[in-house]
Amino acid sequence: MDSVQRTFSDRDGETQPLMRSMASRSVGSLCFITMLAGLAVLWCIVDQWNRTVSDTLFDIGNVRMASLDADAAEKGMLAVSTFKPFPSFGYPLFLAFVQFAFMGLLFLVVFWIIFRDSAFSWAEVNLSIFSDRRWPALVVTHVFGIFWLQALMMPTQALSLGLFAATRAMEIPTTAFLRSPIVGAQLGPKTAQTAFLACAAAAILYFAYSQVAGCLCVWSGHGVTLFGLPFWIVYILLLLLPASNVVLQEGVLQKPGMHPLLMLGLMNLFACLLFVPILLFAHMAGWEDVSEAFAMTFRFQEVSMLITWLALQMALISVITVGVILMTDSFWAVALRALRVVYWWVQQLWMFYAGAAIAGQNISMSTACPHASKWSFVMLCGFALAAAAICADRKAEDATTVQADAKAPQSTGNAKQPADP
Repeated sequence: MDSVQRTFSDRDGETQPLMRSMASRSVGSLCFITMLAGLAVLWCIVDQWNRTVSDTLFDIGNVRMASLDADAAEKGMLAVSTFKPFPSFGYPLFLAFVQFAFMGLLFLVVFWIIFRDSAFSWAEVNLSIFSDRRWPALVVTHVFGIFWLQALMMPTQALSLGLFAATRAMEIPTTAFLRSPIVGAQLGPKTAQTAFLACAAAAILYFAYSQVAGCLCVWSGHGVTLFGLPFWIVYILLLLLPASNVVLQEGVLQKPGMHPLLMLGLMNLFACLLFVPILLFAHMAGWEDVSEAFAMTFRFQEVSMLITWLALQMALISVITVGVILMTDSFWAVALRALRVVYWWVQQLWMFYAGAAIAGQNISMSTACPHASKWSFVMLCGFALAAAAICADRKAEDATTVQADAKAPQSTGNAKQPADP
């Protein structure tokens, strides 16, 4: 009998897994962090693509092509001439209008094809649009935020790197403050702590990257150069409007029946309608030749494809932003944008070590570029501070959940138990 029991116990032991199973709460947190990190990295990738394609579009007039002179070739002479096949593209207002129209139609068509049978009512949506005062602010911030992001206004003189980093990071506490009147979020010591840690981390990352790169290349633009008070007004609006738009998106999505794709489609459609008089006024004032912009777009296939790719990338950025808002909130949707400099620097490190490996050299960044290596360590400290901000926010959320569970009514245990069969 003892041998039989020992045999069954051995079999039960063999069926046990060698790796300890994780708690469901830990597995859920790990999946959440993985999905959020994936969205953040995807946003950084698409943002870099958008920057590259935008630079290519606005610099297409500088492209030169070489041609061989046929008459000189017949005489046995080699004569090569260069020419510019494309005129210069300087139509940021037209580009913003096309993007609004493209994204509005795209999101509405996708929503109508896939989610038209979902549980929502057009009457409720119309009531939500006309009764919610956040919709006009949502459309206005989207219009001017997208335009100034496409054509950044840069100063005529070099801006202090420390001042630049501090002002760029101020959009994070601004977002935390705006969530109180727009979304109804509570402001308290824990929110202030998280906002301070995230703002400090972003400022360190921005300053360290500007020291490593030696320029503000991530935020270069193609608009007119400004100085003095006009520059600071446009620069502050450039910081506040995109952050305000993200907070307003979170507030509008709180309305029941408002689907994210429907919100994005209506926002871009209203922005397109609002942008029509602005575009006509710019054409009449001589700021932009809209007819020439249309002609250039349809005449050159290269220009039309670049504009199409820009619109697709902006649509993907909008979807990623809404995804982060739904997973977390608008605060982290804005704060995680600081990771773009981390992505850019990791990419440069990869190119450095890949080039060294191809050349057959075993060289370290600390030896070849000690200045860049020092500021890379500072960037690592900023990334650690950002992780501390996430942990602080996570602990505050867990504490709020525990308090809510403690306040919930407990069962008295006096319920009648069913009789045994």
